Amino acid sequence: MSDSSLGTPSPEQVKAQIGRRFPGGTFTVEPWRAWLVADVVLDEPGDEVAHPLFVWLAATGATGLTWDDLFGWFGARASDGPMFGEHETTVHRPLKVGGVYQVSGEITSAERKVGRSAGPFDVVGYQLELYDEADGAHVATCWNSIVFPRRS
Repeated sequence: MSDSSLGTPSPEQVKAQIGRRFPGGTFTVEPWRAWLVADVVLDEPGDEVAHPLFVWLAATGATGLTWDDLFGWFGARASDGPMFGEHETTVHRPLKVGGVYQVSGEITSAERKVGRSAGPFDVVGYQLELYDEADGAHVATCWNSIVFPRRS
């Protein structure tokens, strides 16, 4: 399933995506970007350690997919109104300014639900792992969910 022109996927089709791996990629914490992020969150920019927000930026920025590609895995488009659900980050070691990180991950959960006013929707969870390219150390885990509204 990768094309939203197929209509609303069945709950079974959505669940079948559990275990599907992201292509993955690398993310470099560029000094100029570290400065901008620190400025945006009203933090003092550091020369060595990047703001913890970089875990999410690196993880989602190096999945090997665009957001539209990911939405397509679930028969959706941005115009369908997918929403950010939950998020949890575990940092094992701070990301370094100038550091290069390998990102890998997979779809971990998918469930069809029905809300009284929202109607049917799918909640899809995915987990992304970050590894320091310099020494291979596992530096962080980022778990997120996306809510896909389904029109009945």
